[in-house]
Amino acid sequence: MAKPNTPPNKSAKEDATRRKRLLLGALVASGEHSDEVPSIWVNLTDFPPMPTGDLTIVGPDNIVARSGCTEPSTMWSCSLPKEQHDSVKPYKPDQPTIILQIQWDNSTRNDWKTPNEDPPSLKERRGMGGAAYAGDTIRAREAPDFEPRPSPPKFQEMWFLGNTTDNIKSDKKGGEATPFYISLVNSVEESSRKELTKRQELDVNVSLPEVLPSPDLNENGASKPAVLLPQPVQQPVRLYDRGLPTEHYGFYTYFKRTIFLKSVTVLNDTKDGDIPLDEDGGCRETEADFIATWSETRFLVQIWTRTLAANTSKLIDPTGQGAIDGSPELIRPGTMPYPVTVTMDTHGGDPGKKFVWAWPIDDRQKVDEENPKLLANDIGAGGTWINKRSRGDEKFGGFDGGTGGCKCQWVNWV
Repeated sequence: MAKPNTPPNKSAKEDATRRKRLLLGALVASGEHSDEVPSIWVNLTDFPPMPTGDLTIVGPDNIVARSGCTEPSTMWSCSLPKEQHDSVKPYKPDQPTIILQIQWDNSTRNDWKTPNEDPPSLKERRGMGGAAYAGDTIRAREAPDFEPRPSPPKFQEMWFLGNTTDNIKSDKKGGEATPFYISLVNSVEESSRKELTKRQELDVNVSLPEVLPSPDLNENGASKPAVLLPQPVQQPVRLYDRGLPTEHYGFYTYFKRTIFLKSVTVLNDTKDGDIPLDEDGGCRETEADFIATWSETRFLVQIWTRTLAANTSKLIDPTGQGAIDGSPELIRPGTMPYPVTVTMDTHGGDPGKKFVWAWPIDDRQKVDEENPKLLANDIGAGGTWINKRSRGDEKFGGFDGGTGGCKCQWVNWV
């Protein structure tokens, strides 16, 4: 039976060595020597074949980069933080390496096999408390050997976003349960994955510092590194659009993304006020006057199971592609055998925890927790904004659906 996986806390050198070993193992498993190693594929009667193990997406194309939801536009970026740019060379800063660890529950208990709940409706029903997570209810029904962190979204919200944002074609907008779980490997420190634990709602009678969660700090009071991508653990995977050309495995999670910035204002209300240092992933920590935080940022992974066979897509051609650190196993598109779309946006989430703000950073690189500043996030920019959290109705199943707002999207296929 697959066991819970907690990404280790290692030094950068140890972690790089471990990552190369994982990638090489995954490459061999999917390459010409596959007759000498166990297959990475799990073939189950009721589901499309699923690759398992540590699988990579290297040098994905950043096909969507929308930053019009806020000003200056440099507050949202699809590029890695400046300090991490060299880690993906010869690829661009907006082509991050993504490592998916896929596990499956092969126990006979079938604890993962839970029926879908009723979709949201406008009929009177018990309130959901505004939370985007099912909490104890979902955890009680999960396989005991898998411990998702953070807790997965509730079914009603998955249905809501499947209907308003993710373009799910079938009537099962929330998908179907599967025995598969996905983690993002090569994590940052465990403490940086902590969930927002302060107040659930913005009370006009309390100050902003009391509402916001504490910043993630090092022992010296300086901020921890900026975060572009999350490190979720063992997220339950669902199957969407069964039998259709758009059939895919998928999951999404929420996380707190951060970016170092020189400026969080626009001079004279024009785009000319953008600071060059803040372009392409924000400025360096040593240059920053602010650390901006986007709580409840959504991270969505979709694994397309039919498009290769139907010749409607193909993986990026590895011929002539450069290798990260000169390693042959770190050549795009990576070792993931299926086409994958990775999306980051600000739809959905817990309305009581969802803010965008910046803390000032002083000349000694210490974060000023007493003077945060709320920042703009126009989720309808360039598209639709359905059931706004400020005045929406929880009976729809979720908040902040639609197609607008800031967004990043990466693919390993054409």
